[in-house]
Amino acid sequence: MLKAERRNYIIQYLKENGTVIVDELAKALDISPMTIRRDLKYLEDNEFIKRTHGGAVLHDMLIEEVPYNKKTSVHLEEKKKIAKFASELIKEGHTIILDAGTTNMEIAKRIKHIKNLKVITPDLMIALFLSKFQGMQVYCTGGFIQGTTGSCLGSEAIDFIGKICVDIAFLGTSSVDFDKGLTTPSLEKQRIKQQIINSADEVILVTDHWKFGNRSFAKICYLDQLDRIITDKGIDNHTLDQLNQLGVVVDLI
Repeated sequence: MLKAERRNYIIQYLKENGTVIVDELAKALDISPMTIRRDLKYLEDNEFIKRTHGGAVLHDMLIEEVPYNKKTSVHLEEKKKIAKFASELIKEGHTIILDAGTTNMEIAKRIKHIKNLKVITPDLMIALFLSKFQGMQVYCTGGFIQGTTGSCLGSEAIDFIGKICVDIAFLGTSSVDFDKGLTTPSLEKQRIKQQIINSADEVILVTDHWKFGNRSFAKICYLDQLDRIITDKGIDNHTLDQLNQLGVVVDLI
């Protein structure tokens, strides 16, 4: 593959997946990580991308919606570790919200044994998965179903969440920026996530570190509105220091 073709491939990969990891890309293209790093430096110098710890995102990226089938295979190991830790915070008798997304689906897989649990979710696939197990009550918010992600959107979903109170909400996001806070690609998702925050005694963000340093179209909330963040150890020290200054509990898994 020619140099120009390789760099175009990297940009297209970022548009489809949101982030890229040096080692994964080197393996996919059968070239050395050093070559990939040189390509990333070139693309960053020309303001196409922004390099991150071990990878890159598009420069000043406005993250777009990623289809569910693509998200399930991206950073899966980090999501599983985050989900395992998060699931241990859920106890018998709790009422929780699992926001839409693949990290929360991983949480769902780990709570199917918990008795007397109420789970509310705008994620059709999470609701269908948990509905098979006895001992818990599962509520799907309803509304318009976004075909690419399986998320429920619209006024019906917002109204449903606005009528309930929950112990814990596990919130997902596509982008985390220290100044702008949590953002999402659409106003429809923004409104649902804001209502989730308003309905919960405790709001916990569950996200891998690749989401940090990015922003999207619609602002959800500032980071100091969160009670806790569960993420992986790839987060950089500067971001971690900023979060600690806000007084947000950060669990590195």
